Amino acid sequence: MNAEITDILLDKEKNIWISTNDAGAYLLKDNETITHISKKNGLITNSLLTLFLDKSGNIWIGTDGAGLVKYGNKAFTYYNKIPGLNSPGVFSIIQDKNKNVWVSTNDEGVFKYDGINSTQYTTSNGLGSNNVRSSLLDKKGNLWFGTTQGLTRYKNGTFKNFTVKDGLPSNNIRSLLLDKDGNLWIGTYGKGLSKYNYSSFTNYTRKDGLSHAYIHSLFQDSKGNIWIGTGNGVTKYADNIFTSYEKSKGFCNSYIGCITEDKSGNIWFGTDRCAVKYDGLYFTPVTTADGLSSGIIYLMHSDKKGNLWVGTNNGIDRITFDSYGQIDRIKNYKSKQGFKGVECNSRSIFEDDKNNLWIGTVKGVIKYNPTQDKTNVFEPNIHINNLKLFFENVDWLNYSKKLIKWNNLPSNLVLDYDENHLTFEFSAINLTFPEDVQYRFKLTPFDSEWYSSTEKNIATYSNLPPGDYTFAVRARNEDGLWNQEAASYSFKITTPWYKKWWFILSIIIFVFYVIYKVSSFKEQQQRKISKDLEEKVKERTALIETQRDEKEVLLKEIHHRVKNNMQVIISLISIQSGYTKDEVALELFDEAKNRIRSMALIHEKMYQTGDLAYIDIQDYIMALTNDLIDTYAINCDIFLDIKIDKVKFTIDTLIPLGLLLNEIISNALKYGFTGTDKGKMVIHLSLDDKKEIHTLLIGDNGTGMPKGTLEKEDGSLGMELIKIFVTQLDGKIIRLKDKGTFYEIKFQPKN
Repeated sequence: MNAEITDILLDKEKNIWISTNDAGAYLLKDNETITHISKKNGLITNSLLTLFLDKSGNIWIGTDGAGLVKYGNKAFTYYNKIPGLNSPGVFSIIQDKNKNVWVSTNDEGVFKYDGINSTQYTTSNGLGSNNVRSSLLDKKGNLWFGTTQGLTRYKNGTFKNFTVKDGLPSNNIRSLLLDKDGNLWIGTYGKGLSKYNYSSFTNYTRKDGLSHAYIHSLFQDSKGNIWIGTGNGVTKYADNIFTSYEKSKGFCNSYIGCITEDKSGNIWFGTDRCAVKYDGLYFTPVTTADGLSSGIIYLMHSDKKGNLWVGTNNGIDRITFDSYGQIDRIKNYKSKQGFKGVECNSRSIFEDDKNNLWIGTVKGVIKYNPTQDKTNVFEPNIHINNLKLFFENVDWLNYSKKLIKWNNLPSNLVLDYDENHLTFEFSAINLTFPEDVQYRFKLTPFDSEWYSSTEKNIATYSNLPPGDYTFAVRARNEDGLWNQEAASYSFKITTPWYKKWWFILSIIIFVFYVIYKVSSFKEQQQRKISKDLEEKVKERTALIETQRDEKEVLLKEIHHRVKNNMQVIISLISIQSGYTKDEVALELFDEAKNRIRSMALIHEKMYQTGDLAYIDIQDYIMALTNDLIDTYAINCDIFLDIKIDKVKFTIDTLIPLGLLLNEIISNALKYGFTGTDKGKMVIHLSLDDKKEIHTLLIGDNGTGMPKGTLEKEDGSLGMELIKIFVTQLDGKIIRLKDKGTFYEIKFQPKN
């Protein structure tokens, strides 16, 4: 080193930094390894003036006229100078038993890297094809490569190729898997799946249960199940049975490019739309909305510490889990975080014996060293920088005599009620990754909760009601650490005059006064109207009572005259019957008189009752029954079992009901008690619970009618009349099979 030394610095890992005037910088590690840092490594100039170490461990380099340079995350190593490892087409990485790293490319064969130099192997060395898509190390220490021209084994420095001639279903191989029993599983591009037990190949196609013939990924979980990612969902192989899960089960897309298992036993699938977690019951998508850098997933790997790595077209993400196995945080690594490859290659990830991750990207291989990925334990310093009114900057000295130092915000700010549209501007100092700072804010008491984290460093509130407010904001660094003490600012918005207590009280008093005056006026008017109405009501009531009394007298006179006229008819029939000796004719005359007498009795009860619309039904039935017993002069002691609910019937119901009772009671008296000295007549009238249907139970315990059942008596005049009267009641009649003759009639009375 012939350049002039401009500064020397000792960092947190006890490494020595030396800056020069024209040769860049030199890094001495462990007093052994010297690394030269110049424009070739990313410096904007080799002319350096000074070095500075911040509290986050970043090295700041001051240049001579070219600005400031930050040297930060040292977790990623970019192998852009190593042949093979700098290839954009690295699709598989493994480590052999001698700790050499083998890199498979899509057009340059494979490269063996021993930590210093790389050695290339191609078809000229015996490799089946220079387009190698997958690789693995078996339990015997052999290396296997899946190429576009068959399967290649590397053993003891010699390559051996297996093709369709040896039993493979296709030479185009995309994925490889070594199961727990030592079998080799081969996924082909278009010809299904094959299993090799080191002696023969067993092939599986869609006929065996595969969801698709294009096999993109293979994985065996901790339970021994083999998961097969295809172009149409995923297939699980367990207990010699294939079970397929297609897009409809919850996948964002049918393409399954990579598969892994997390520390809780959940199976993860990578598609070109999202990641999918399967917990044994449900498929749950995880997208950019959850924190992924992209939904296009190229690789997945669960490392030895339980972290899940997801490689996308926009960087690589590390998912950490809480104690319940749920996602705790997703951290994105992109170019600014040191991951220069940005876009990952399909299934190109490997964890070596030192827990380093080797990742294939479109810019070559990148190694991640977790020991160098230091967690930022420093809280961001948060500050409220500015306050705007209606999106405009304001001279706050017009509102307050005193401004707060550092941010020039007014102290004890009081705003008028119409100055209620405010915008707060704030920022946090994070020297490591300032672009990854997230903010949460809350305006108390306007907001009940903190706003979700956001990258935006402004917050706008409009139409704020009067009150006392405090705006608070917190910041989070790139590793999820929030500052404990929020930055805050308090202010007040005054109440408008029309909302002040004295104005509201005045309005209330005025309203009550108006209500009182209006009520008083209305009350006076109402008393006058009521008095006039009362006089009219009295006059009208007197007129109605007079008319009602006249009507009642008239109705009673009508019922009395109808009853007298029916008595005249009965007398005429009696006189007429005296001129015949025919027994049948005499019987018919008696029946006619009984029917007329049953109707006359109704009119008699009508003019005797106080309510002209209704009569006492029990009194009526008792009178009718006794009258008929007297008429037929039965030489028998008859016990009357009469039970009548409290019901009221109009004359429209009473006429057919009375004729029906007359007919049935007459039949009982004529035929039911012949040859007996005692008898029982039953008449029960009841109303159901809904007070809609009436049930009439009527009959006797005598010998019964000579003609037997009701059906056989249909032709008799008596039964025809009974049916007519039941029909007039809108009812139904049945004859009961009890001893004697009993009928049950159900009807609904007319209003």
